[in-house]
Amino acid sequence: MNDKAVNVLEQYDMAINRTFKGRGTIICDTDKGMRVLKEYKGRTEKLDLLYQLQSRLGDNLRTDILVRNKEGALYVRDIDNSVYILEEQVEGKECSYKSEDDIVKACGAMARLHLKFMTPVSHSGAEESSTAYAMPVFFYADEMERHTTECKRVKNYLRRLHTKTDFERALLREYDYFLDRAMDVTRRAKEESRAEYEAYVNSNGLYCHGDYQYHNVLFGKGSGGSYVGIINMEHFAHDVGARDFYLLFRKISEKCDWSMEMAKSMLDAYQNRRVFPPIEWRSLCLRLEYPEKFWKIINYYYNSRKSWMPNRNYDKLEGLIRQEKNKEKLLNRFF
Repeated sequence: MNDKAVNVLEQYDMAINRTFKGRGTIICDTDKGMRVLKEYKGRTEKLDLLYQLQSRLGDNLRTDILVRNKEGALYVRDIDNSVYILEEQVEGKECSYKSEDDIVKACGAMARLHLKFMTPVSHSGAEESSTAYAMPVFFYADEMERHTTECKRVKNYLRRLHTKTDFERALLREYDYFLDRAMDVTRRAKEESRAEYEAYVNSNGLYCHGDYQYHNVLFGKGSGGSYVGIINMEHFAHDVGARDFYLLFRKISEKCDWSMEMAKSMLDAYQNRRVFPPIEWRSLCLRLEYPEKFWKIINYYYNSRKSWMPNRNYDKLEGLIRQEKNKEKLLNRFF
């Protein structure tokens, strides 16, 4: 453990037995139990809200709850002024995307999480500010517009190239189809009422995990029986539950070739506990229609060394094209 980590951990009231590296974290075995130290790059004002949301969970639906330092704050700074947080570690087996049973459980747990998050949180204890932090609502059409604008910019760049690689030629062959789709979905998303969406989120006090992926879902057993652990909530957002469902649904669908059976299982598992209201369902449909995977491919291409692309990116493009018909069939059936 380096001097920086020692300096950070000394700001907490605990005795450390040993430490070891986790996925971008330092895991600490302490006299208070297992703890996880991680760097935090978000706004510190959000941490009071995060703590309140985390505190709503327990028993058979758990999360890694923030630990206060010796001064009672929810974060500390190191000698370079970087921000760190410490959380109680939730232990368990990581959800496997290859297991339909695991994914179904993850979707059911997601719905339960969203039900827990459906009442407004208090803003009375915001860290590092005398003014309560009012978290803005995330409106999905804004992100679509940014991504579509980037798609247009990259297409213009590709057209100006005198010499093109095989990857660039393959990209251009498919570009019009996906760009037209992106522009159409963005247009329809912008026609949705921002005011209505924000009012719905605010009036219901809606928050979501923000990064609900299978590797952030754990299955464990404790003295009270089996539980689901939902971890790494630092990217939580003031947004609808459909945002979380979209992310997990798209990731799993891409890995199982947009399977009808898996789609039905995931939708049923979630909606057996919480039915998507119409405004959320519309946002879910639009998010799924948007060619996000295509944008990710061109974003990586444009912001990397363009003269050389790893074979896996060529494979991703071919996989995207190959799966498109199955995706359309699935969306037409369920959405």
